[in-house]
Amino acid sequence: MTGQQAENRLYNRDEMVRIVAENTMDTIVLVDNEAIVRYVSPSFETLCGYGVSEYEGADAFELIVEEDRERVREMLGKVVETSQPVDVEYRIYHANGSLVYVETRVKPVMDHEGIKYVVAVVRDVTRRKQAEQLLENILENVNATVWSTDKDFTRYHYFAGNIEKVCGIPKEEVIERPIRLHDHMHPEDNDSLMGEVKDLLDKGVSVRKEFRWIHLPDELLWGQLLIHPYLNANGNVERLDGIMLDITEKKRAELALEESEQRYKSLFEHNLDGVFSIELNRLHFVNANEAFERATGIELAKLTDRCFMGLIHDEDHMYVYRALQEVMQQEVPTDIECRLANLSQGERIVSITFVPIFLSGRLNGIHGILKDITQRKQEERDLVKREERSKLLRMSLNRLSSGLANVMKVSELEERLIAEVSGVLPATRVEIEEGECRDASAEAEGARTFRIRIGDKPQPVYLCIDIAEPLKKADEEWLDTAVHYVKILYDNLHRTEDLMKRLEDLVGTKETPKWMLRLLFRLSEKERAALSSDLHDSVLQDLIIWYRKLEAFRSVGKFEREAQAELQQIENGLLDAIHQLRITCNELRPPFLLKMGLVESLKSLFAYARMFANYEIEFRAGTTDIPLHEDQILGVYRIVQELLNNASKHSQASRVVMTLEDAGGELRFHYADNGVGVDLVKLEGSYEHMGIAGIEKRVMSLEGTVAVQSAPDQGFHVTVTFPKQTMER
Repeated sequence: MTGQQAENRLYNRDEMVRIVAENTMDTIVLVDNEAIVRYVSPSFETLCGYGVSEYEGADAFELIVEEDRERVREMLGKVVETSQPVDVEYRIYHANGSLVYVETRVKPVMDHEGIKYVVAVVRDVTRRKQAEQLLENILENVNATVWSTDKDFTRYHYFAGNIEKVCGIPKEEVIERPIRLHDHMHPEDNDSLMGEVKDLLDKGVSVRKEFRWIHLPDELLWGQLLIHPYLNANGNVERLDGIMLDITEKKRAELALEESEQRYKSLFEHNLDGVFSIELNRLHFVNANEAFERATGIELAKLTDRCFMGLIHDEDHMYVYRALQEVMQQEVPTDIECRLANLSQGERIVSITFVPIFLSGRLNGIHGILKDITQRKQEERDLVKREERSKLLRMSLNRLSSGLANVMKVSELEERLIAEVSGVLPATRVEIEEGECRDASAEAEGARTFRIRIGDKPQPVYLCIDIAEPLKKADEEWLDTAVHYVKILYDNLHRTEDLMKRLEDLVGTKETPKWMLRLLFRLSEKERAALSSDLHDSVLQDLIIWYRKLEAFRSVGKFEREAQAELQQIENGLLDAIHQLRITCNELRPPFLLKMGLVESLKSLFAYARMFANYEIEFRAGTTDIPLHEDQILGVYRIVQELLNNASKHSQASRVVMTLEDAGGELRFHYADNGVGVDLVKLEGSYEHMGIAGIEKRVMSLEGTVAVQSAPDQGFHVTVTFPKQTMER
């Protein structure tokens, strides 16, 4: 071989090494004896986000998480000491601040003087670690362990799950000596596992086995093993894969069921409800208890060879017979309501539950549980008559409570109340009057006048209502609740409206004093907080109480299916109202805003917004170790709310990015979206329809600055800057 050929071969080899190093997904790092990085392959940037030039020449341990550094140093020392490669797992910092789990093979490079370099081949195993953690979490929640051992059960190849939850034995004890589990099993079950079960596993047959734990005094626990032998290419058992479950609750339930069956006879004889059984062919009575005799008036001695259908009113025969056929064909219980006939006590309405009787797995007869519901049915009829009225009143309260959240003036509040009362109550006159109400008796003879004080202006303000007929209890409760809603808002709105009117003259100038803006925003937040608290502590609690009362009433007894469905619908309506009211309270005053801090509160806001937004939200918060006072926290939070609202209504963006950072002596917030943008020149500085004017005023009140940048199809950008601690707390 000529010198040129040798040189070309060497060049080709070096070129191939370079190509492999620069294109492999694993990252190759060359470290010298002083732990300085001398070479790193290009995939390093994909691994952790840093450039190659940033890491070459740096300390190799710089990117390793502090908790892992000492362990990695020890492993590197082991490489130097033994001149043998080792594998090690640890975590490194990514450029974006996240952690990356890596698996590294460290191998020494020798020369005539000893170890010259150390080559590390680094692989990203973050996804695997996340999958392993997910499996651990799943096993934690289902009280199970997954394992894999050699065929003789002497050591584990893999073990995941909380063994202490499954059987109460420390995990370290099980890992060290797998066979130790057998010491805690019931001797009879252990003999079975070591005998016939082991024989099956040795033959390559999968096994499912229940057993008992006995290591806890005075407590019997049950477990279940599912073991699958893994066969190699020669058909021999190479390892055992299995899962161990805690089935204690299941076994206890089975034992409880057995006990309940033993008690059945006693329950049949002493049950307060009428219990009977009939045979399938002719539907004749087989037996019945004394409660059945009291409910029907038929002596037990006269039930012999008597057909059950003779007890039922003629008009209900088809309905009852169809229910019996359903039990026979589908072999499931069913409930019916029907009338009894030919009884000396007169017509009786009863509820009957038919239950199939099985013997050796086959339908053998039918049990019946009979309850006299005559009185309850009469009450249900009365309830149905009031149902539509009650539904109207509930919808009205929901509508009123929802509408009050948007009322900002006393006049609007009065109009809203008059409209609601006029639409719901049979009133001949509904008016709001200051001072004494006028006497309406001369205009409507026999009319009943309600005079309810709702506030002061500063004279007493009354809601005056003339009604020709006395109100029912439900109507009176509705009126009390509606007035209660209004009273909560009336005086506060009046005072706020009066104050705002006096302040508007001052705010009308172009140079609005910052202290005035700050005062207005503080008043606004105070009113929001007060309204949120009042709605939460009164209206919301009342709705929850009524919901629970309705739920309890519905569960007391059985109703007709139509009535049951309507009651369920009413419950759902109340739940919807409760949910909407909670959302309103949270929007008026975000809970735990000051306690959680600005960053965590914004994260919570974004998490909620993502459920309804049609765009992606990205939020970055740098190290913001800034002491913020309440006005700044509330100000930034409200600004973000307004920007999100603008993004939903106007931007048509698919992505919104927001950042919050400490910029020296300032707190800087930046908003950017990739939406349609706006022509700022055409707007001539007017952002009223986009809500930016409100943002500018709020920023001005906090002595900050705001910059808006946008152009058609260039997205929308807002930068807000606040000085640190510019105002007293």
